[in-house]
Amino acid sequence: MLGKILDNFDDFDAEKVMKVVNMVWENRERFMEIIEKLPQMLQDTGESIDAAGESALAASSLLLGDKKTQTPSAGAISEMAADALERCQAEIANAARIMEKFGVEIDDVKIPSFKPEYKEVMGFNVITGVDIGENQMIDNAADRLKDGSGRMEEISKDLKNVAKYLRQLGGTLTNAGEGLDNVGHKLKESGGTLRSMIN
Repeated sequence: MLGKILDNFDDFDAEKVMKVVNMVWENRERFMEIIEKLPQMLQDTGESIDAAGESALAASSLLLGDKKTQTPSAGAISEMAADALERCQAEIANAARIMEKFGVEIDDVKIPSFKPEYKEVMGFNVITGVDIGENQMIDNAADRLKDGSGRMEEISKDLKNVAKYLRQLGGTLTNAGEGLDNVGHKLKESGGTLRSMIN
């Protein structure tokens, strides 16, 4: 058995081993200092990693929400905002359609007009009749309201796009929160492992 062990050291360089032993011996005070400080270094590093884990978990709870405090997640808030924007978008689209229809109906409303007809009799203008006609209540109301309706429809489309992007943002924030939660748990685990090495 001893022969097998010694066979593994065929290229063993005793001179190099002596150099390493001498270097350790000459620097023994420094090595002892490091060895003495190692438990505190492990403790401090473990606490720092544990604190980083706590911070990551706190950040993840902002993104994922907290059931204990009934705080909604960033994704849920984005979803609520998107829903509100979509409701606004639908109402604006409805208002735009009503506005356009109202413009057409106003254009159809005619107001009777009365224009006196005059004849000159002995140097005086005398009313001899009445010309009855009709005028639009508001000139080009349909065009004006249609222009306003078009602008409202553009705003409606913008709100729909913002709602879509808010939903995407909510999904991204939820994924980030899950990632931070995972990192936080791993960091706390690593910090605990380091601290347990000194006990």
